[in-house]
Amino acid sequence: MKIDYSRVYLRFHSDTPEHIAAMGSYFSRILAPHLPADKSAPIFEIGCGMGFALLALKGLGYTNASGCDSDESQVRSCVAKGLNVQQTEDTQAWLAERPNAFGAILALDLIEHIPVSHQLEFTHQILRSLRPGGRLIGTVPNANSSMASRSRHICFTHHSSFTEHSLDFLLFNAGFNDITITEVEYITRPHNPWVPNGTSRHWWALRFFRLWRRLQMMAELGPAQGRNVPLSMNLLFRAIKSK
Repeated sequence: MKIDYSRVYLRFHSDTPEHIAAMGSYFSRILAPHLPADKSAPIFEIGCGMGFALLALKGLGYTNASGCDSDESQVRSCVAKGLNVQQTEDTQAWLAERPNAFGAILALDLIEHIPVSHQLEFTHQILRSLRPGGRLIGTVPNANSSMASRSRHICFTHHSSFTEHSLDFLLFNAGFNDITITEVEYITRPHNPWVPNGTSRHWWALRFFRLWRRLQMMAELGPAQGRNVPLSMNLLFRAIKSK
């Protein structure tokens, strides 16, 4: 049965200039430290949505970025923005026809949409489509977060969430060796958090409740383990294919 994913996606995203700019800033911030140094490297985004990350790549100077999505309405949105995006019904088969093709592949809020029984095979196919030394960069819902249940079930097509350990297990067994997993935050420290305004109050509220969550983790797991558990809503990962 064909589904219309825009039913959920458009609850959180739009094509207004303000939203495009905000998403571009977010993706530029989280992706820039992990992208290839070569600005001409072929970069492919799986499940590119409305193209916000691809626009961020363009803004960062990358000249060979493209993507795909299974949802027709989101592909139309990307094409209207002048992005090189195509609709794919079977992305894994599409990747199988392109071994060693890409310097980087983006999987932003993607893997959780794949049934758990297929995640390992799918991630291994991504590995095969990367050049030696190529990198997979992505985000997934963080099962350690206080919002983990909402993140896991907010979309009907979500199949899982991840801890830092289960994510590392997936990437390692898919064939990646150089794996980095970090927190990724939607809200960043204001330039001057002491100035009372909506942004600073939001940031301080997050800090307060995040401290409570950290103390809970330390009480449950012990200080040594509990102080190192990532607590952000999402996890960011970079995994590099051996040369």
